[in-house]
Amino acid sequence: MRKFYLASSVLLAVSATRAEPDYSRVVSSVTLSFEAGDADRAVLVENGDMGADLFVYRNLDGTRGAATPAKPALIKKNIAWSGGMWGALPSLETSAKGSLLIKSENTGVGRDRWDETITVVYRNKELVVAGLTRNAYDAVEPNGAHSCDLNFLTGKGKRDGRPIEVKTGLKKLADWDEDKTPPKECVF
Repeated sequence: MRKFYLASSVLLAVSATRAEPDYSRVVSSVTLSFEAGDADRAVLVENGDMGADLFVYRNLDGTRGAATPAKPALIKKNIAWSGGMWGALPSLETSAKGSLLIKSENTGVGRDRWDETITVVYRNKELVVAGLTRNAYDAVEPNGAHSCDLNFLTGKGKRDGRPIEVKTGLKKLADWDEDKTPPKECVF
């Protein structure tokens, strides 16, 4: 599903890291509260290598002047795939419970179509990946559809609509890399 994304990750590894996003390449941003009362912001920026980088800013109190830019509490490279056009752009949302949802998709190009949502929460003073939802289908073969919905907090999930036990443990967002170690429950 994201085979060509891995090759672009290698190219990104040799490029310089940035402490501040290139605001001309922002594809999505949300303001949320990981802890009650705090104002946090997540910004998704295309990195030019068919991926998007996540910048998370914590505890934005609104009293800082414009001359003092916020420093990201976390930068996660290549958290989402980006094809650069409609049906292939990543986005950010918040859930009803205040979790950060990182969405990627390829729903407009080619035969292999898919969408994915990574759910991020704040636990024990860390941003962690709490869940993964993935749907994949073949635009030509109607019986080629698969889905998984995993909750790493509870250890429960569904694969193709059937309940399963989730063996993949909870991971810090900083350590998340599904291209190297994809959850086996979502490998189709």
